[in-house]
Amino acid sequence: MYTYPIYTEKRECRDCYKCVRACPVKAIRVKDGSAVVCHELCIFCGKCVGVCPAHAKKVRDDVPKAKTLLKNKKEVYVSLAPSFSAEFPGQEQQIIDSIMSLGFTGISETALGAEAVSHAVDELLDEKDFHSPLISTACPTVVEAIQKYYPQLVPSLTPFHSPLGAHSQQLRNTYGKDIGVVFIGPCIAKKLEADKNEGLPDVALTYGELKNWFLNEEIDISKRKSIDAINSGDFSSHSFIPRKAAQAVGYAVESGMLATLKNHPTLLQQGASVSGTKDVLDALESLVDQTLLPQGELDELSIPSFFEFLSCSGGCINGPGCAQETTSLLRRISSNHYTQKRINTLSNDTDRNILGITPNEIMYSFTNDREKGLKEKKPPRFVIEQALIKLGKKDENERLNCGGCGYSCCEDFAIAYINGMAEAEMCVTNMRKQAQSKVDVLLRTLPMGVVIVNNQMKIIDCNAQFLKMFSSVSYHADEYELEKLSGLRVDSFVDANRYFSRQFAQTEITEQITLNLTNSVVKATFFTIESGHLVGALFQDVTQVVHRRDAVMRRAEDVIQKNLQSVQQIASLLGENAADTEIMLSSMIDLFDQPQKIKIGSDTL
Repeated sequence: MYTYPIYTEKRECRDCYKCVRACPVKAIRVKDGSAVVCHELCIFCGKCVGVCPAHAKKVRDDVPKAKTLLKNKKEVYVSLAPSFSAEFPGQEQQIIDSIMSLGFTGISETALGAEAVSHAVDELLDEKDFHSPLISTACPTVVEAIQKYYPQLVPSLTPFHSPLGAHSQQLRNTYGKDIGVVFIGPCIAKKLEADKNEGLPDVALTYGELKNWFLNEEIDISKRKSIDAINSGDFSSHSFIPRKAAQAVGYAVESGMLATLKNHPTLLQQGASVSGTKDVLDALESLVDQTLLPQGELDELSIPSFFEFLSCSGGCINGPGCAQETTSLLRRISSNHYTQKRINTLSNDTDRNILGITPNEIMYSFTNDREKGLKEKKPPRFVIEQALIKLGKKDENERLNCGGCGYSCCEDFAIAYINGMAEAEMCVTNMRKQAQSKVDVLLRTLPMGVVIVNNQMKIIDCNAQFLKMFSSVSYHADEYELEKLSGLRVDSFVDANRYFSRQFAQTEITEQITLNLTNSVVKATFFTIESGHLVGALFQDVTQVVHRRDAVMRRAEDVIQKNLQSVQQIASLLGENAADTEIMLSSMIDLFDQPQKIKIGSDTL
């Protein structure tokens, strides 16, 4: 069964909606409390994977697939992303030798493919035969976003493979069509690129997968020799094939591609590079409008002729497949240092920026994944209003736009609800309001008095029956009057502080007592709501019950006295001794005559 690069383990999902908040295109469908990646909407940026606290969002593990490729192919080569200099700073030789020990035939730099792409884009820009800005195709997440959400911009994509696609093709041209190619880098979306373009490459792994592979094979990178140690001794080692890349290793950082466009250096000053998913999507939104401009107005508005868009903020060095063990600043410094070192070393080789294949060989045609973007399917206004009402948001005062559901505003949440992407239970404010409403109904309908008290002995909530039992109010108080009681001390109404205090101390026990008031007898039950913070009490007027019990006792006593007299008379007539009978009946009278005692802990009331 085919598995997408990102998927959800439903059993581990915890109803937090954090992935919904993080997803830039809201490609998360919530059903039965589980937040599942909706693959037809997903751009595979990996944001949901990074924020999921329960680790329910998973990245497909392709190490088994890479191992199978090594087993079945005579030669398998690695295309190593330029961001490795940030992931493994100062460990170029160690990482090459470690990867080679896994059984690969050779390791080449993806940056060689980047050189070919830059060369092709340079030539395309020289033609100046376009009506809108061109957009780079180096980032598969950006390409996916354009194909799914901004199909109008598909013609603006440069008609070339990504650096990975170009490099995979170059490796096959050089080492044979039947070789295997495995990409290793920081990008989850490269897995999707590999799925869609068979053999370009065959498998895509993240740095995280590579490190796990090392761990399982007990390969310790730190114990391998550095390039300096190799140069000073007789250590044998491996190196990049067929050669090292030059300035294109800077592709891993924002503006890195622009720096390689030799014929168009002004693009660096024109702000033609944008990184970070939100900023990229905002830029694409703007470009959708700009494509409608007639020819000639682009220059007037100073719009760059080419844009380098990268989904990850700061560039590929901060990709979702990175370990992220260091800060973005240190990763950028490591990458820039490595790039400058390469430029200084290889600056005299004027042919370094050409991969060895022509632009025609890396041509690629992009198509729309969907005919229309999600935003074009916005429901009619009246449908949205109906959904808002159903979600408990009848007027503007209830539309708080708090973002608790994961959507930026209540209207977006309602649209997602209409489209089957969200559930009503995701609205925290509405759920709280419903819960409070149910509590209020319960308090109002209970025939006994109810009060909730905090650890400062102040009333948090109560019902009208409580107010009627312990104050001079003779009518049924309304909700507004009850709200005024909040914050007042409970001992202003009933002298039961010691029982409330005892309940705060003994949270596992529910305590019952009987209170003898001036005109009534009340049975009180104290229970813990929130340990150490909130205690509740139920008060039931049992005055009528007590009065009925006393009346029964008096009537029983009268009957017993009459029966005793009759027995005495009968005993006298018969000459029998009635002492035992008298004692028994007297004991029954005493039993009924004694007041009822209730034991609470060590107290007896």
